[in-house]
Amino acid sequence: MPDNQQSIAPKRLMLLVTVVQKGKGTFFADFLQSYDANLQLSVVGIGTARPDLVEFLGLKDNKRSIIFSVVQAERVDAIFEALQERFQTVNGSTGIAFTLPLSSVIGKLSYGFLANDSRMVQEE
Repeated sequence: MPDNQQSIAPKRLMLLVTVVQKGKGTFFADFLQSYDANLQLSVVGIGTARPDLVEFLGLKDNKRSIIFSVVQAERVDAIFEALQERFQTVNGSTGIAFTLPLSSVIGKLSYGFLANDSRMVQEE
């Protein structure tokens, strides 16, 4: 990008996908909100592992809560560290998390909301 051109989106955004045991979704969604995740969607999923494998691994069942959160790219490392700690310390909690880059967002106000940038969101 040329030096004289200013970036339209100063903060890169990522889609964070967090998969946890069913029943733990609300706890983790609230936890992720503390990292400025203004948009979150939680859905219930069912794993594809065979019942005998689920039992062998010591899992209760194959039902999961899947949380989709939009977060700032600069906060991803801190979120992963905190999630890893929570996965180890919350009773009976296991999970996985990964991110996907968002390449564009339509609308300055939408971007401002997702990036938690109050300078871009108009107050009425």
